[in-house]
Amino acid sequence: MPTPLGHAIAGATAGWTVARPPAARRDLLVQAALLGALGAAADLDLLIGRHSGETHSIGAAAIAATIAALWRWPIARERWRIWLAAWLAWSSHPLLDALSPDKSPPIGVMALWPLSHAYMQTGLAIFEPIWRNPHVWREIRHDLYAVVKEIVILGPICAAMLWWRRRAPRA
Repeated sequence: MPTPLGHAIAGATAGWTVARPPAARRDLLVQAALLGALGAAADLDLLIGRHSGETHSIGAAAIAATIAALWRWPIARERWRIWLAAWLAWSSHPLLDALSPDKSPPIGVMALWPLSHAYMQTGLAIFEPIWRNPHVWREIRHDLYAVVKEIVILGPICAAMLWWRRRAPRA
């Protein structure tokens, strides 16, 4: 599974597809932090021993997006954009996990919960699975490689989305 950094970059990128980045640097940092946190938040299920379950799904994304929209999180102006940006940011997490090899049961992610309780995996290995508790140099080196690979793949996409959305004419 990708690192929290990779999930955060993907979350911000996905959210910016509908939420225009603000001009003020402080507001941009708040928006990026919120979208990034939404992108990484599904892994909080590690704390309760249910990794890759319901939190890695479109249903959990809808719950998080509804909370964000009701509380008017500062990620967009209109509530429907807040909801959609938050949903896309959260939904980026199971997508990235599905694009990473998974060798620990249950294999895959419960991406379509509550519509289905089946675990899904694409079989693609675009992102590296990480060691959650690296203890030896080989594991640390592998995790550092995973971080660099995520930055190389996701960084330019995120930068391009930020640039494109900031140039888009205001509605």
